[in-house]
Amino acid sequence: MPEQFFLSVLAIAAVLLIVRLSTNRITSRHFNIISQLIKMNEVDGFDPVKLLHHLEPFLTKLGIKDYGYYLFYHNTEYVRRNGSMRKPMEKFVHTADYTVYIGIVPRFGRLDPDFISRILVEIIFLLLKADVNIQTASAREAFRKSEEIQTFVNHDVKNLIQFVNALEFNLNEVQDEAGHKRLTRYLQKSLPSLKVRADKILSALNSTRPEPDSIPEKMRPIVLASDISAIYGIVLHSENSIDTEITAGKRELTVIIENIIKNFYDKSIVEPGIDLFMSIDEEDGAYLLTFRDTGSPIPDCEKIFEPFYSGKVNGLGIGLFHCRNLAMGMNGFLKAENTPDGPVFILSVKK
Repeated sequence: MPEQFFLSVLAIAAVLLIVRLSTNRITSRHFNIISQLIKMNEVDGFDPVKLLHHLEPFLTKLGIKDYGYYLFYHNTEYVRRNGSMRKPMEKFVHTADYTVYIGIVPRFGRLDPDFISRILVEIIFLLLKADVNIQTASAREAFRKSEEIQTFVNHDVKNLIQFVNALEFNLNEVQDEAGHKRLTRYLQKSLPSLKVRADKILSALNSTRPEPDSIPEKMRPIVLASDISAIYGIVLHSENSIDTEITAGKRELTVIIENIIKNFYDKSIVEPGIDLFMSIDEEDGAYLLTFRDTGSPIPDCEKIFEPFYSGKVNGLGIGLFHCRNLAMGMNGFLKAENTPDGPVFILSVKK
C-alpha cells in the first residue's frame, strides 16, 4: 500500500513537471511570435489595416484555428467573418470615432492553456485599438493643420481684398496727369508689402511645412513703416531715430509692422482724428520699435495675442498671434501696453 501511494505521488509529480515544462515552452514560443507581430506592426507604421492583412500567418503559428474581426474608422469598415462553429474568445469596443472587434478560435485538442489564448486576444485587440487611435489622432492633427493654414490664408486674402478696394477707389478719383503720378507713386510704395502677402499665401497653399525664415538684410524700419502706412492713407509721425538702420528678416518685419498699422487703420475708422507715432530705441543689445497711437486704451494687452480672439466684429483673431510668433522666431518679442501717452505696441529686434 505505501509503495502504491509513493508511485502515485511520483506519477502526479511527473505530470505536473511535464505540464510546467510544456507551459513554459508554449509561453516562450508564443512570446517570440507575439514580439515579431509587434515589431511588424511598428514597421508598418502602426496601420491597423496592414496589421489585419498580415495577421493570419502569425495566428496560425500561435495555434489559432479561425478568427474574425470588424474594424470601422474614417467612415470605412473592414470585415472578416469567423467560419468556425465554436464560440470564439472575443474583445469589442465602440466609440464615437471607431469600432474594433476581434474574435479567435483556438485549434481543438492543443495543449495550450486557455489563459494564453485569452492573453492573445487581449494583445491583438490592444494593438488594433492603439493603431486606430494613432491613425485617428494623426487625421485630427492633419485637419487641424489644414484649418490653421486656411485661417491664415483667409487673413491675408482679406487684407489683399481691402487693398484692391482701396485701389479701385483711388482709380476712380484720378482726373488728371497729376493724379496718375500720385497713383503710380502709391503703387510703387504698396507693391513690396503686397508681394510679401501674396508670397505667404502661395507658400501656405503649396506646402503644409512652415515657412523658412527670410535671410536678414539691412533696412530702415521707418521707411518700411511709412510705405505700408501710405497703402492705408495714414500719416506716420516719427518721434526719433528716423534714419536708424537695422538688420532683420524683411518678410517677418514687414508682416509685423503691416499688421500693427492695419490694426491702427481699423481703429481710426471708429475713432477718427487719432494719430500714429513710431520711435526706435536701443536697449540691452536690441532695437525697440515702438508704435503709439492717441486713441483709446487696449482693453486687454495680453488677450489680443491669443489665437482666434478679436475685438473687431469681422476679425479672425490670428494676426497678432502670428506676429508674436514671428517676433519670437527672430529671438525678440512683441507686446502691447497702455501708457499715459496712449496705447503702444513694442517690437524687440535683436541686433
